[in-house]
Amino acid sequence: MVQDIVALRRNYRQITENRICLVEESDYADLSGHLKDLEILSQVENRAVSLYDIHRKKFIMKVGQHLSLLGYDEQIPDIQIERYHAMIHPEDLPYVYDAEINMYRFLSDKGEQKTRYKLVYDYRVRGKSGGYVRFLHQMAIYALDRQDNAWLMLILSDVLSAFPEDELPRRFIIDMSDNSICMFNGEHGVVRELVTPREREILVLISQGLQSDAIADRLCISVHTVNNHRQNILMKTRTKHIAQAIFYLRCIGVM
Repeated sequence: MVQDIVALRRNYRQITENRICLVEESDYADLSGHLKDLEILSQVENRAVSLYDIHRKKFIMKVGQHLSLLGYDEQIPDIQIERYHAMIHPEDLPYVYDAEINMYRFLSDKGEQKTRYKLVYDYRVRGKSGGYVRFLHQMAIYALDRQDNAWLMLILSDVLSAFPEDELPRRFIIDMSDNSICMFNGEHGVVRELVTPREREILVLISQGLQSDAIADRLCISVHTVNNHRQNILMKTRTKHIAQAIFYLRCIGVM
């Protein structure tokens, strides 16, 4: 992606910093019970969970292992957004800015339907040792304000340790009602449907421990067809092993 990083950063700040939400103190008081429920999500291995308040321009919850996964002491002060962006691989940062800018623009005319969509993208972050760790990032609206504008953004981050280090990020906006991809189709191999119903069926059987011949018998198809589906899944998820593909698809909620 050849774009002026200065212009992207300026557009990103304009979109994220100039938003004012119609919320009251009682809306914040109602959040306390929800925050405890969200902490459960962080118990997934290597997952970090954050809740960003667009109105107050700050995170109101951050739990998980973000810092330790990057080699930092968990006791150090939380890394602020500007410093965190500086840690993102310079080739990936334009994609991160552009993805989030397009996410806000995409949702601007969706009304109450905004909560159906989420942005999924991966990128590399520099750890304390100087090496890069690839994160899978998911961003969705957790709560709307009193005018149906985005107020709280839920952010889930998982580590993709087995993915190629030199690949550029892949991003897409997914409609969670049917798992169809609504934006960035065709970019870096992104397809409209990450897995077909048949591929999902095969993945479920693989996760149950069945081999290709047993899956073929169960579904009344040839072993060759099963293996073709397996290869298609690896290609679409950019993974080398089917276990990695299952992990990736479970992380983003399509399996």
